Amino acid sequence: MLGASGHANSNDKTLWGKSLYGMTPAQVLKAFPTAQKNPTPQTVPLTNSQSHVIILNQRIYDLEFNIDFYFNHQGLVQVTLVAKRASRERINLIESLLDEKYGEPIDTKSNSVAPAHVDYETDRYSAPLSVGVVVYGESHNLKLLIIYGHSRYDIMNSL
Repeated sequence: MLGASGHANSNDKTLWGKSLYGMTPAQVLKAFPTAQKNPTPQTVPLTNSQSHVIILNQRIYDLEFNIDFYFNHQGLVQVTLVAKRASRERINLIESLLDEKYGEPIDTKSNSVAPAHVDYETDRYSAPLSVGVVVYGESHNLKLLIIYGHSRYDIMNSL
């Protein structure tokens, strides 16, 4: 499962799977039986959020992902899937599935403009859900990040 099924409507709060924008850590823990409290939360300065809940070693399309659920004062605002070892073939498969689900990327940055060691980044958008993909690392040891966010945070943050 890469995300919610179909294109989202403007009132949809779905991020990834059963996770909804604004959920509390307790609600995420209840919705995902394999989730656990994160003993060492990471911080995302852009959303002023921390990964208080994680799922470790979740297999999706033959890749092993760690999944971080990021919360701030608004509740759940971001879900990030991280595969530390991904083949180019697996990445291509996942990207084609994301294309099928959300459409072609609306923006792509190649390694010439992306941060060091980043192969490329893509942004997809199916209002109000935003989906970003980052691929980085050496060709024999690629890492894949899929970042699910919500445009409501951007709107609320701009007020």
